Amino acid sequence: MNINQEGFQRRLGALQKILQQYNLKSTQVTPIAYVEHCPFHFNNFIYKVDLEAPAVPATFARQQPCTSAPPQEGVTALVIRMSNPLAEGLNNANRVENDIAAQHLARQSIKDAGLPPVVPAVYAWAPCRYPDVPGEDGFGWTMSEFKPGSDLDAQFPSLTLDDAVDVIRQLAKFFAAIQSAKIPETVTTFGALTVDDSGAITGGQPPLLKGGPFSSYAEYWTAILKAKLSEADESPLLKGWKDGGVRERIDKFLASGGVDKVLESVDTDKRVLVHGDLTLNNLLYDSATKRITSILDFDWSGVTHPCDEFLTGLWDIGGGIHERNEKFLPMLLSGDFSTQLEGLSADEARKWEVAKAWDKAIAEAGAIRPSDIAGVDRIQALKDLEDSLCPFELANEVMLKRKSDEEKLKKKNEMEMKILKWLETYDTA
Repeated sequence: MNINQEGFQRRLGALQKILQQYNLKSTQVTPIAYVEHCPFHFNNFIYKVDLEAPAVPATFARQQPCTSAPPQEGVTALVIRMSNPLAEGLNNANRVENDIAAQHLARQSIKDAGLPPVVPAVYAWAPCRYPDVPGEDGFGWTMSEFKPGSDLDAQFPSLTLDDAVDVIRQLAKFFAAIQSAKIPETVTTFGALTVDDSGAITGGQPPLLKGGPFSSYAEYWTAILKAKLSEADESPLLKGWKDGGVRERIDKFLASGGVDKVLESVDTDKRVLVHGDLTLNNLLYDSATKRITSILDFDWSGVTHPCDEFLTGLWDIGGGIHERNEKFLPMLLSGDFSTQLEGLSADEARKWEVAKAWDKAIAEAGAIRPSDIAGVDRIQALKDLEDSLCPFELANEVMLKRKSDEEKLKKKNEMEMKILKWLETYDTA
């Protein structure tokens, strides 16, 4: 059974209550990105809502912070997205507020850059009130502009190389605009965004980490690593790495300011708006016009170091600092794509061409590239440690059931050796 099927009808009932708040009626409600037989809780439940009558500016008479009015002629379709508080590993403290604030800043920066409005306008929203308000009525939600187009990740492999590179150049301009978004003076920390009682955007807790916001990038990274250790504590396989003295060494590294020392060569004062999950899966594309029509899903966005965007996304175009781009990492980190590697498969050669085009395009757009970041290898090292402390495949119950005891033990031993080697390299206390 699809774990997300539970509550399906209740969510539709909650959706109708949302519409009723604005005297709107639906003629059709269509789930978006609803995958059957998914063993994991969805992060969000998303619906396209076709309306009986257009929603016009007067529909949203009380305009909320970070929202926009629909056009005067109104809209006959919109999107309601309900944040799932049961999704694994997500912090709902100000998750919706972060989402709408990040979209607001991105939309404004893209507009200022003279680019098409690809970030959907938000018409209304409500914060998460679950579990204080039980059930689906307590879910946070947004009501947004419906954007046409199809998922780019499904179309990208079949595009000609010229068309793929053209898409990359379009994305680079949007990327640069998001990266250069003006951060409000009221946001002075690392983490995410929220909206205070006056409607001002301020620093908030990250969607993927409890606590914060954080006063420094090192403090932020220390919290990330401690959170991973807490997850490892809950794993019956990893047992918090307490066997063999590994945990003791990690705790000593963190307590002695080890993260600060790793980041000594990094400009840790730099902060930008990051999307947090910028992949082809979160882009819509019109194959007729060959244009990107939307950038979606700012659920994991935040205000942090520019390197973090490359750690969490862009891997599917060869632009992310990710194990899936392992062959291209030296070029990505140096900015030197002058020589193609030998022995690449046809798919790898195409990805190399796309990665080369991406690196050039973001440089031309004025964005910060990995090769522009002094000490980028040090930030990459912290990401490597994070990924080793509690790998999803060794902590998630569903994933563990797919492995034999021998496979689990082998993988655990590999991670332990990787952690110890990491500490030998970077723990200089």
